[in-house]
Amino acid sequence: MHILLLHSSSDLYGASKIFLQTAQILKAQGHTCHVVVSANGPLVDKLKQDNIPVTVINLGIIRRKYFSPLGILNRINKWSKANDLLNKYIQQNGIELVYANTTAVLLGAYIAHKNKIKHVWHVHEIIEKPKFLFLAIQWIMKRYTSTIICVSKAVQNHWSKNAPSLLSKMQVIYNGIGPVEKSTEVNFKTQYQIPKEAIVIGMAGRVHFWKGQQYFLQIATQLLNRNTENNPTAPLYFIITGDAFPGYEYLVDEIQNFIKNNQLGDRIFYTGFEHEMDKFYSSIDLLILPSQLPDPLPTVVLEAMQYGIPVVATAQGGALEMIAENETGIFIPINSVEAAADKIQELLITEKFLIMRDASQQREKHFFSNLVYEQKISSLINSL
Repeated sequence: MHILLLHSSSDLYGASKIFLQTAQILKAQGHTCHVVVSANGPLVDKLKQDNIPVTVINLGIIRRKYFSPLGILNRINKWSKANDLLNKYIQQNGIELVYANTTAVLLGAYIAHKNKIKHVWHVHEIIEKPKFLFLAIQWIMKRYTSTIICVSKAVQNHWSKNAPSLLSKMQVIYNGIGPVEKSTEVNFKTQYQIPKEAIVIGMAGRVHFWKGQQYFLQIATQLLNRNTENNPTAPLYFIITGDAFPGYEYLVDEIQNFIKNNQLGDRIFYTGFEHEMDKFYSSIDLLILPSQLPDPLPTVVLEAMQYGIPVVATAQGGALEMIAENETGIFIPINSVEAAADKIQELLITEKFLIMRDASQQREKHFFSNLVYEQKISSLINSL
């Protein structure tokens, strides 16, 4: 089957990793994959390495910065141009199915409907505001989409809210990941000369308000203030990895200024974007996911579980389905630094996090492995 795969970006964060994996699976199944992305980037390089043809077309991706009259006009202009190019592409290449990854790719459903072919929408997001965007996407799902893949039950429940008819189109398929590529470079623990006996706590992800980097810094500061000579835990160090969403680069400055102004540069390290994530995971003992809004199914949690790293997460979104509380991790409140630090400190003092490692790895293999994902995604696509 000739499948057109559309994606909103060319980074190598969570949704892009799943997109790459899906393209690889479909190609291995004998399908002919035609990939269109909105920009060049590391994802394009990875696809080309796998001999999957890639075309770059500005798809008029929805971002919050376009939520203005001029921004909407800009998107309409991009959609019009992309519509013409994609229609020609579909006809020239005999496309039989359109697969769109993330709700940022609005055009896929309409293009598929116009060409009378099926549309599969792989939905990774929980969008609560602005309300008009939620309603618009929900309307497109009802009218133009054949099948909706939800990355978690939290995502399914969100988008079927007040629209139970959508449930018949929906299937929950948890993201699965292959092994994280081993780095050829020294890890961050060595790079930053962190003592062997130290406990290293990390956070990874795009820098954004809702991802919670500032909350992570506040929790880290609280734990460091308690990490005195009289404290029974080993010395604590913290690592933040990830760059900013376009337009939010100033948030990186805020992270770096916080570390500098509080004289924490010898205990908290900000690495920026890291392509070889093995450097990060092989350095940390505990992962914190301090999301301030529901994170649908964070890939960093899957990767941490693969390494046997327990996860501390705010109690919302897909994390509630991923983490077995007190077995593979714990949950913390969204807006209480003191309470969050208390729970983490207890985990460290009792060394309970050490006995969570094996359970974490086993849970990832059973529910979120690459093999489980491959079986489910292949079965779905082959049934269409």
